[in-house]
Amino acid sequence: MLPRETRPTLNLELRLKDGAHRCEGRVEVKHQGEWGTVDHGYWRVKDASVVCRQLECGAAIGFPGRAYFGPGLGPIWLLHTSCEGTESTVSDCRHSDIRDYRNDSYSHDRDAGVVCSGKSCLIWQGSSSRKSLCLITRMTQDYGL
Repeated sequence: MLPRETRPTLNLELRLKDGAHRCEGRVEVKHQGEWGTVDHGYWRVKDASVVCRQLECGAAIGFPGRAYFGPGLGPIWLLHTSCEGTESTVSDCRHSDIRDYRNDSYSHDRDAGVVCSGKSCLIWQGSSSRKSLCLITRMTQDYGL
């Protein structure tokens, strides 16, 4: 069962850090001017899909946890999110209270990650680009897709 969830009234600014390109990496949210991470405990493809949509990065093709993109620094702002997968932004999803969960013995070795298709991978019309093929090949090898 998921912990208590809230529907926020603020917009969460997002970014992906330490990936190979802007559409993959560790999920970070900005709260009170400080970037922090999201714990992977309840992280699902629906949550990753909303992150990719919000960042205009295409479809979610991976959602690795366990700090796959390296551990973040600073606070762990969200313990979990609960998206339906159709929301425009993570702010529209239910999620845990925004606070620093490091104080509750959570650590950055559980940071959530996202791999989005990126705009270049959405265009396959008869000719595939080398970049798209490399990205798809890497995802299938690294994430078991």
